Amino acid sequence: MTEAIRKPILNKKQKDLIKKILLHFVLIIASFGFLFPFLWMLFTALKTPQELLMGTEVFFPRNPQWSNFVTAVQAIPFLMYLKNSLIIVVLVMTGTLFSATTAAYAFAKLNWRGRDKWFLVMLATMMIPIQVILIPTYIMYAQIGWLGTRLPLIVPAFFGGGSAFYIFLLRQFFKGIPKELSESAIIDGANHFQIFIKIMLPLCKPAIITVALFTFMGSWNDYFGPLIFLSNPDHWTLALGLRAFQMQYGGRFDLMMAAAILIMLPTLVIFFFTQKSFIEGITFTGIKG
Repeated sequence: MTEAIRKPILNKKQKDLIKKILLHFVLIIASFGFLFPFLWMLFTALKTPQELLMGTEVFFPRNPQWSNFVTAVQAIPFLMYLKNSLIIVVLVMTGTLFSATTAAYAFAKLNWRGRDKWFLVMLATMMIPIQVILIPTYIMYAQIGWLGTRLPLIVPAFFGGGSAFYIFLLRQFFKGIPKELSESAIIDGANHFQIFIKIMLPLCKPAIITVALFTFMGSWNDYFGPLIFLSNPDHWTLALGLRAFQMQYGGRFDLMMAAAILIMLPTLVIFFFTQKSFIEGITFTGIKG
């Protein structure tokens, strides 16, 4: 009788199962909180003007107006803005990956005089607000005749402009790679360029995807840079186009939400397909210092 009373009601496996169920239940509830703004945007984009006037009385559109997305695309030169955004994003991603990976490899794997001091100087640039260097940068681009072109938005990426965080991220990943790999490659006759291309880059694929995703999001959603340097409407990006659309159709919240969803959709799709590598890159770069 005493042994039966002392016997636990649930064994360890059952307790772990209950904990997992509770954890997943909490995560599912929390996910609805994060999804609510997007669902609100989507339902607003599908409403009729009459349903919009009813405010919060109508949350789900009774007759979804998918034509609002077509109207939003036709209201502005959407394809031209899309082409301009893609040109800038692709070139900025290429330049950032080139400059960040090469600089990170130099800081992590090469021994040169003053390496650690220059790395601290590079990190210190992250604390400089963009407002401090905006006017000198604008004057410099004006003197060399780059204002009104895409060059101020693209060229700095090839020289590490704004890549201090990415260099730090990749350096942490490079430092986690055993140095024996590089030493054995040098014994076999490989130089640093071959080691960098054939060994280091394939091994740091998760970190590279993470940097590429961050760069894409930053360049795709950038509004301040194009606003300052792009004066020709034919060079405007989607961020500037959305602002112009808002000024023209400020009272049509259905069309505004439809345009906003179309602009943010590529970011959601890319993150959906790269989230595994993104999480791996963030996790591994935070393990080793």
